[in-house]
Amino acid sequence: MRPKSDCIACLIERTKYECDIALSADQEKIYALKEFIAFLSEHLDEEGRSPAFFGTERERILRRHSGVEDPHEEIKRRSNEVAKGLLPDAYEFYAAAGNKIEALMRIAAAANSMEYGVKGYLFDDEVFKDKFGHTLNEKLNWNADLVIPAIKGRDKILYLNDNAGEVFFDAFVIKKLIEQGKEVVVSPKSGPVLNDATVEDLREAASSVHLLKSELWDRVKVVPSGACIGVSLEEANEEFLDVFSDDRYLVIAKGMGNYEAISEFEAEPAYGLRGRLIYVFRAKCEPIASSIGVKRGELVAKFV
Repeated sequence: MRPKSDCIACLIERTKYECDIALSADQEKIYALKEFIAFLSEHLDEEGRSPAFFGTERERILRRHSGVEDPHEEIKRRSNEVAKGLLPDAYEFYAAAGNKIEALMRIAAAANSMEYGVKGYLFDDEVFKDKFGHTLNEKLNWNADLVIPAIKGRDKILYLNDNAGEVFFDAFVIKKLIEQGKEVVVSPKSGPVLNDATVEDLREAASSVHLLKSELWDRVKVVPSGACIGVSLEEANEEFLDVFSDDRYLVIAKGMGNYEAISEFEAEPAYGLRGRLIYVFRAKCEPIASSIGVKRGELVAKFV
């Protein structure tokens, strides 16, 4: 997805939001904002540059200015604790569901509500805890006639994680997919970027759903996608790209960052993604909602 005019305002506002997290001196915040705006101006007209590309550079600028490897560590820790406490609700929802695949898509999409700093989208941990049951039953904008047979028809799945916190629900979904006979490659981030889930977050989540150290874990392979927002074909390692381009795998791409990045090249024949790709997220901003053809705020599970 190419940046829209709203994306430019959002990227700059998000930079200020993160400067307030990572930096204390106002002048240092100005330097970081100036550097990011210069980078945005320099590369905005280049082909294939999604909002995720600019977001990744924003994170690197903030790390350089702050000297902190993971400015979002505390937010991620808090998100993980909130999600861990809500896992029983996911178990109960899934157990009562008549359509198990729909239940998994709902759990995965509802979990993507856990996001901070998106322009026009307010998230609060306490409200999320109180309304999680309602969130699971919200309208799901999905092409069920395509998503259901796609999941049933594939034995191998590449599952791209997004945020910390929601990775606990991802671990639950992955466990249930394995119980259905799937082999799953899971791709968290190889290092801190934004509030995205890392390998360490995934392992904690897998332990919380009793997946780690169980016999089911033998059907899981962890292959990080890199330390970028979404997927960067330039920076991803060979092992990830081999799985990503393997047409035996159904790709479940969680979160708006993965949508922003992958939608830019999903039609390229070299990767053969169309016909084996499902985007799952909450459409938290208007540019993404209009790009994928849903209303802002909706839960989404779209087979491409």
